[in-house]
Amino acid sequence: MTDPAHRRSVADPHRVWSLGDYDAIAAHLQPIADETVAAAGVGAGMSVLDVGVGSGNAAVVAARRGASVSGVDVSAAQLDLARRRFAADGAEGVEGVEVDLQLGDAESLPFEDNRFDVVLSVLGMIFAPDHRRAAGEMVRVCRPGGTVAIASWADGRWAGEWRKRAAAFDPPSPPLGDARPDEWGDPATVSTRLGAAGLHASTEIRPFDWSFPSIDAAVDLFVGSAGVFVAFLESLEASGQRADAELALRAAMRASNVATDGTCRLPAPWLLGVGTAP
Repeated sequence: MTDPAHRRSVADPHRVWSLGDYDAIAAHLQPIADETVAAAGVGAGMSVLDVGVGSGNAAVVAARRGASVSGVDVSAAQLDLARRRFAADGAEGVEGVEVDLQLGDAESLPFEDNRFDVVLSVLGMIFAPDHRRAAGEMVRVCRPGGTVAIASWADGRWAGEWRKRAAAFDPPSPPLGDARPDEWGDPATVSTRLGAAGLHASTEIRPFDWSFPSIDAAVDLFVGSAGVFVAFLESLEASGQRADAELALRAAMRASNVATDGTCRLPAPWLLGVGTAP
């Protein structure tokens, strides 16, 4: 069995999101951010909050559209990535665009009520342990009639295959404390949660594939760059399960791969939820 104190250490979200190379992960996820920003109707002159800003995928796109952007993240390391991204992109230098990135928690956003025209989160807020507070906070800081948009992972072939295999280990999945991000992948659950927060919301499942030149490249990315996978494998070191877990990861990828040309393409559908604040 894994030592409980070690489990708590590897589950610390500040630490998990500083592991690996999130820039490498974010590069694959950029299309989801692009689609979420577009679906939220972000435009010039708007004020936008990105909850769980990460390395800046959605925030930079919003700024390119002429919006002033605020971003919060629980990880100082992620905020450093976002600041470097803005500096390299030049979006912050666009006339009329302001950027404010700060340490913050999705369950207690450091902003006044009715502050933003658009509040969005791309694969970020879903990791908050208290989903009611997190959803309520997004609505609280959005002006009446403004837009709240979230992107979350939906259940799909790749995710399902990996979860089945991860269940054989102790701990049985990448450690995330009390967060249950998979629950945000169900349209009915998301509709209920956003409705409870006061939103008139719609949901849809959209396609996405993780694409790699080979399964080896896919394994290397997740094992070396994805913080939750890095933390998961670390948590298995003491019990000697790490090697078996990496083999299970490779098996899940083989079973999920839909490419027929020797490359690797892992279907990973995602859910878009968009609502109008009351």
